[in-house]
Parts: sequence; structure tokens; C-alpha cells
Amino acid sequence: MIYLALGDSMSIDRYTGAEGGGAVAQFHRWLGDQWELDDHTIDACTMDWVDTRAKGDIITLTIGGNDALRHMDEVMSNGVDRLIRQHRKLLQGIRGSNPTSCLIVGNVYAPQTALPKDLERLLHQLNEGIAANVTVVRACLADIRATFKGKESTHLCLDIEPTLAGATAIAGLFIAQYNSVIEIREQ
Repeated sequence: MIYLALGDSMSIDRYTGAEGGGAVAQFHRWLGDQWELDDHTIDACTMDWVDTRAKGDIITLTIGGNDALRHMDEVMSNGVDRLIRQHRKLLQGIRGSNPTSCLIVGNVYAPQTALPKDLERLLHQLNEGIAANVTVVRACLADIRATFKGKESTHLCLDIEPTLAGATAIAGLFIAQYNSVIEIREQ
């Protein structure tokens, strides 16, 4: 069985200060030795870097924050609709290659620095779009934004990267969503 990890620095070890401290590594340990890890997560990953042809029985995806940052001028001028459409197309590609896989998709949290109201509104709209996209492809939402809200000082470092506590919280969301899928499939 293959655990396919896709996405950005929300999932990696680098900023946790611990080897194996990233969300992917923690979730993989929880899954156990029978699961082979195919880890495609990289720092600064954007949606266009994700390989939608990769295959896995369980797939986690953390993506979107770098895309919003990279296209901040467009987002500020035109909103997040283009990013949401790109995200939907990405999820549809992953689901097309993995029609029966357990697909767990994280949303985007805010940085430690408080966002101005207009950026907070855009982040909220982006996360609403991510949630809608997750529903369209029959995936599970790991609500990282809600989990991190109010805990930014312990869950983030360098303003935007997950600490060990943050990565542990993300791994916990992956575990909870995987367990909910197993529970439904066993009924």
C-alpha cells in the first residue's frame, strides 16, 4: 500500500527542528510499516508543480499558500477565483489518477503576523473555495486554518512555517480524516 504525499512546506520536516517531525513523516509513522511512503512534498511548492499522475492508496495534499503569495498582486486586484479554479483542476487531476484513493486535502492557514482585513477576507474566500473543491472530488478536508487559528505563536515559526507542534496538529488532522474514511467504508 502506498501513501502518496503531495504539496508544500506545510508537510515537510525542515522547519520542525526534528528529523521525522513533519506532518507527512508523522502520519506515515502512524500508518505503520505496511505503508510505503512516496513523498513529493517540497518547500515553496505551487499547484503547477504537483504531479497529478502519481498514484497512492492514501494521498495527502497541502497546497495553495505559495500560489496566493506568488500571485498576490492579482489576488489583491481580482480576488481568488482563478486560484480556486486552478485548485479544482488540480484535485480533479489527482482524483482522475486515483479514483478510489483516500484523498485528504489541507486548506491554508494565516501567518503569525496579523493580516489586514482585506487579506483575511481573501484567505477566507480561498478556504471556502478549497472546501467546495474537496466536496466536488469526494475528498476529505483537513481544516488546518481552523486548527491553527489562535495558536499561530506555537504552531508557526518564521511567520509562516509549521513548527513541530504545528506539524503534529496537521498530522492529527490527516489521522482523523483517514479514520473517518475507514469508518464510513466499514459500514
